[in-house]
Amino acid sequence: MMPVWLTKAVIAVAGLLAGTVAGAAPASAAGPVNNWAEMRAALAACWHPPSDTNGALIAFTFGLDKTGALRGRPLVTARRLPGDREAAQLFEEAAFAALSRCFPIGVTPAFGAILGESPIRLRFVNTPPTTAYQINSNITIFAPPATDDAADPPAR
Repeated sequence: MMPVWLTKAVIAVAGLLAGTVAGAAPASAAGPVNNWAEMRAALAACWHPPSDTNGALIAFTFGLDKTGALRGRPLVTARRLPGDREAAQLFEEAAFAALSRCFPIGVTPAFGAILGESPIRLRFVNTPPTTAYQINSNITIFAPPATDDAADPPAR
């Protein structure tokens, strides 16, 4: 039996490679990303935290090349995964899935030149939005706000 950390790593790498090999569409369907605010918006569109993971956080550091593709494997730099082991694993898998959905991301040549020189520090958190340090490549993506429809069960 494979250790849990190795299983997660294999799943994450497979997901990232599948996105690259299959030619995943860039996260920004409206056009190439041209600045940090657009980058945050594109990353937020990729983030779907699982339920029952309130208060969880995972942080990554990684680089992007000038075309918006990941340079190497993202490094997990912090985790706060309250709750049971299954919820923690689901949260971590959701974060890696968001990276897989988002990258490669379409970027303008000018912004691509900036990306090639900037390490990205990205935090996915499952908390309501608060004031966060959002300067350039320090990015915090909060859980999407709850909607009234989320409380209603789906119609059958």
